[in-house]
Amino acid sequence: MIILSFMFILVAYDNQNIDEEHHAYIENSGWTIASFDSTEQVTMDFAPETIANYKAANITFIEDFIGKELNIITYKLKEKGPEGDNLIIKVYEYEGEIVGSIGEITNYTPGMFNRSEKWLGR
Repeated sequence: MIILSFMFILVAYDNQNIDEEHHAYIENSGWTIASFDSTEQVTMDFAPETIANYKAANITFIEDFIGKELNIITYKLKEKGPEGDNLIIKVYEYEGEIVGSIGEITNYTPGMFNRSEKWLGR
């Protein structure tokens, strides 16, 4: 019983950093958040070939925010990739509003995916 209580506290602590709007945004696409990972603030600056790679993965919001400062909030997902690799979702915010997201999969090429695509066989 003590172990179960301790695990519940750990899960509650881990989930306290999950923004409710992000939770709905991600789960409405069929993904399940395992945990909050990190937050960073970056100025969007990509080479044209990088933007082309994003477009090829059906990630089209990046180009609209070149030169602007965005917050990137990263979450680990419960789902796994085709080879059992970990998946993450990066939620991009501009001036407090969600403007897009990018899914990433380790050890896979191209290594990124549009969160709304269901190609991973979930």
